[in-house]
Amino acid sequence: MKYQALFQSTRWRSSATYIIKPFNMSSLYSVLSDSFEERLETEHLLLRPYQEGDENDFMRLIQENTVELNPAFSGRLARVRMLEDARIQVQQLRTAWDNHKMFDFGVWLKENDTYIGDITLKNLDHQIPKAEIGLYFTGWPESREYVLEGLMAIVKFGIDTLKLNKLYMRCMHTNAYYGEAAQACGFVKEGIMRSDYRGADSSELLDVTYYGLTRKDYEQLQHMKADSSQIMA
Repeated sequence: MKYQALFQSTRWRSSATYIIKPFNMSSLYSVLSDSFEERLETEHLLLRPYQEGDENDFMRLIQENTVELNPAFSGRLARVRMLEDARIQVQQLRTAWDNHKMFDFGVWLKENDTYIGDITLKNLDHQIPKAEIGLYFTGWPESREYVLEGLMAIVKFGIDTLKLNKLYMRCMHTNAYYGEAAQACGFVKEGIMRSDYRGADSSELLDVTYYGLTRKDYEQLQHMKADSSQIMA
């Protein structure tokens, strides 16, 4: 099974004064109650945090899709080379989730419990607040509807549950179709950063396209859906 990858990297950008403020997670802790629901369900998908026992699926994905995961997930490829590495990575993702530093969902088909991808809210910025979405799913274009379904579930989670004001995605030419999927979900193409990313094992500088969805965009989409439902009724 082939997987494609959405751009993943973590990079600090600072102002001309070069002041970097520590990340404060208190705002997220304040909006997430003890009854916080970790599992998201759509018509066809179950999205949940990774847990003990998922390492085999996690490792299989890495082993079968090394080419497709480069350069976007070169860091994950470097960290996960053996099954024990996968077990440790799954445990670390669970810890990051518990600490509200990153929300990494594995994605399974509900009908047969098949693991088909990964979708993450990462690079959380409490000042806006905003977060980046990164994902990879089974081969495009057959998985398009699942990608759209999973992406909308994460958008709802980020804005309604985490109370974020903006979500964004970054794509390269190697996975531009995920940018098209983002636009189909209401994201706006915001611009291109030229020669802005280089993979761990590459000397090539790649352009990165940014897509953004604001809370206002999301609310307008919800109103449009409600109006459409009333017309259909």
